[in-house]
Amino acid sequence: MHPETAPEAPAMVHELQCTTCLAASSADENFEVTRDWAFHHVGRNPSHQGYRETVTRFWRMTLTN
Repeated sequence: MHPETAPEAPAMVHELQCTTCLAASSADENFEVTRDWAFHHVGRNPSHQGYRETVTRFWRMTLTN
């Protein structure tokens, strides 16, 4: 089992969720987009300092004998 590396494979996708109010960023291949969402969210809600990241990564299984 290894991360999918085929050229047509989808990129890894990141999403951040505030653990205080459960608001979430959009899912994006670019982590900086989700990180910027968190910076803006905490800027508007200073007490919302905890975040959960969800990463979707695609994997390939290789059978061996």
